[in-house]
Amino acid sequence: MAIKLFITGTDTDVGKTFISALLCKRWSAGYWKPIQTGLESDPGDTKTVSDLLGSSLVTSTPALEYQKPLSPWRAVELENREAIDIKKISVPKELEQNKEVLIIEGAGGVFVPITESLITTDLIQHFDCPVIVVARSELGTLNHTLLTIEHLKNRGVKVIGVVLNGDLNNDNSRTLEAFGVKILFQIPRASTLDEVEHLVPDLKDVYKI
Repeated sequence: MAIKLFITGTDTDVGKTFISALLCKRWSAGYWKPIQTGLESDPGDTKTVSDLLGSSLVTSTPALEYQKPLSPWRAVELENREAIDIKKISVPKELEQNKEVLIIEGAGGVFVPITESLITTDLIQHFDCPVIVVARSELGTLNHTLLTIEHLKNRGVKVIGVVLNGDLNNDNSRTLEAFGVKILFQIPRASTLDEVEHLVPDLKDVYKI
């Protein structure tokens, strides 16, 4: 049975999909995006990860797909689709059985509405897996990152650590660590996985935390 790790972000465009692809490459992990929105203007994150990894990617199609680039809740409403029942969303068996690790990428941050009463955190708890938070390294990341982690911990979700994406900012990383945040690794913005793969620690060094 695969180790499941949920990837969430502190904000839009923090590099969550790129980091997901990077972890898949470094750890030979499978990838799955349970809920995908915004397909009317973008091919989707599964396609992005596939393009970054090539033929080595082991994945499955999202359980739910929507056209509007909105939260799943609003996309469902505007597209007149059936309300999401997260209890019906299950990890594809081929991904759980064929890989040691499965990277599950969320739709946006932890408070993104899945339904009128459920948010991404509820989906994380449904899958019962720990979280890696992707955050910007730049100005403003302290508030976003600490709020995200405090919320997850208050909900009883295990946070393995944070990945900082962007220009190196030692002051922000030191401040986060002073507040008890584990920085797993930092990478600069990159266009290919090969540029930064060497910065990712071994899985055993991350998962034992």
